[in-house]
Amino acid sequence: MDIIPYYLTEIDESTGELVITSPVGLPTPAEIRSRWTYGLSLANAAGVTMDDRDILGFLMTAVKEVERRLGILLKPTIIACNPDDRGLIQGVDYELEEQPYDYDVQRWQSYGFLQLRQRYASQVTMFKLVSYAGQLTVDFMRYPEWIKLNKKASHLQIVNRGGNGMTAGVGYGMGYSATPFAAGLLSRTPQVFHIDYVAGLSPGQLTEDIRSVVAKMAAVDVLGVAGDSTLAGMAGYSLSIDGISESFQSTASAMYGTYSAHINQMQTEIAAFFDPKIGGARTKMRGFTMGGI
Repeated sequence: MDIIPYYLTEIDESTGELVITSPVGLPTPAEIRSRWTYGLSLANAAGVTMDDRDILGFLMTAVKEVERRLGILLKPTIIACNPDDRGLIQGVDYELEEQPYDYDVQRWQSYGFLQLRQRYASQVTMFKLVSYAGQLTVDFMRYPEWIKLNKKASHLQIVNRGGNGMTAGVGYGMGYSATPFAAGLLSRTPQVFHIDYVAGLSPGQLTEDIRSVVAKMAAVDVLGVAGDSTLAGMAGYSLSIDGISESFQSTASAMYGTYSAHINQMQTEIAAFFDPKIGGARTKMRGFTMGGI
């Protein structure tokens, strides 16, 4: 699978302007301007408008923050096990690095159960049981019919049909067992399962409420900078010339910027999106989790 970027940038040959698009459906700088900062020039006191590259920087910061708080990647992401040992290049062959997974006899007896670290796993591309000496014990990819993947929960399991001399183990229906694969391992053996996989939301799973919270987070930063560059700390001014006077009052002050009211509203909406007391988005997307999974 090829790496899909969060955003693409190119120059429009007809106009010479920078065009920023998102192949995975995330909000773009153009959308921030037209929807989330509608009617605002985003220009400083000298009339210089904020560049789309700057807005893109705020968007990427928001994307990473939403991913961190949801515990879910917002696009399909290639994850590789021990890539340096295999000569893989980050950004070319893979995006995220992971260590091998531990063997736990209690989980393994439940149909070879493994909990992958990243949620919404869509594809397993490598799944091996490797000894401490680096010797391949089992390449499960040779038997794709054994591999069972719960995509939303990222549960990976092995179900091997008997008939080849393998007996049923604890937690298996008659004729099914993954226990023989782990013969000789201690009850808890670290870093023996080497797994490459793809995880993250597909464009179809990137719902409008998630797109909205990314845009709002970026807009908060954009408006904060834009407000400070225009009337930072200025609550009002008055001008009097030859008996003619003019005065101006704004919502800005020494503590609050020009767009503080709008920023506060969006921050309240962002907090509500993640608030666990009202069924926050993390619980909705991942379900209830316990421990260090």
